[in-house]
Amino acid sequence: MVSNESYNYSFRQEQIYMLERDAVRWLQLTYKVPSEPSQKRVWVWRRLQNLGAFALQNSVYLLPASEEVEKHFRQLAHEIREMGGEASIFSIVALDPTDERRILQTLVEARTNEYNTVVKVCSRFLGKAAALVETQNWNDQVHAEFAEVLEKVHVLFRTAKRHDMLGGLTASRRAAAAESLAICEQVFRVLLDQEYPRARRLLELHSELLPPPTEIELADDAGSSLVGGQSDVQEPPTLPV
Repeated sequence: MVSNESYNYSFRQEQIYMLERDAVRWLQLTYKVPSEPSQKRVWVWRRLQNLGAFALQNSVYLLPASEEVEKHFRQLAHEIREMGGEASIFSIVALDPTDERRILQTLVEARTNEYNTVVKVCSRFLGKAAALVETQNWNDQVHAEFAEVLEKVHVLFRTAKRHDMLGGLTASRRAAAAESLAICEQVFRVLLDQEYPRARRLLELHSELLPPPTEIELADDAGSSLVGGQSDVQEPPTLPV
């Protein structure tokens, strides 16, 4: 088990590496689609959003080069041409390191925020589980709420991974989110069997993922949602990159 503090340290190290590394090779997709129907433009835009691409300007998008990015860009370019549009893919290198650092940092921060949302929701989930272990008040309603939130966390994680084409630059936060989700699943399975002592041991083993005790107590007293509001468990809105 690696603590969130260690993950944050790793992320800072990645950022330092990102800022000091040699020039990155980028893939640039430039396209033009028919103005009508507008659904075509929206469809292409959404596809690029799902790839987590950076909008350099209208109809010009960038991602660090990789085989996976090239495959997605080639497929998208083919589909744009099929709908009567034009598309070109270029392999480029930035001439200004400052611009490159700015774009990389924007991409990494956007992906990191999505993974951090997964970790945050998991923390609340585990905090509620800890309160439940003390009250031992498992019932069908609680079961349904835990199951629903766990499924929504899966959606959040799948969405974050779908947007993430950055490889090692986001590895630590991706791993943190995956680990948090796996622990939530373990705790949920144990609670299904109402094995409270085992659930307590599991939560103690991963105590660094729990919210502060005061937050657990306040949430339990207020009877609040597992995730502190519906906005945290919906699929995130489209990101502006």
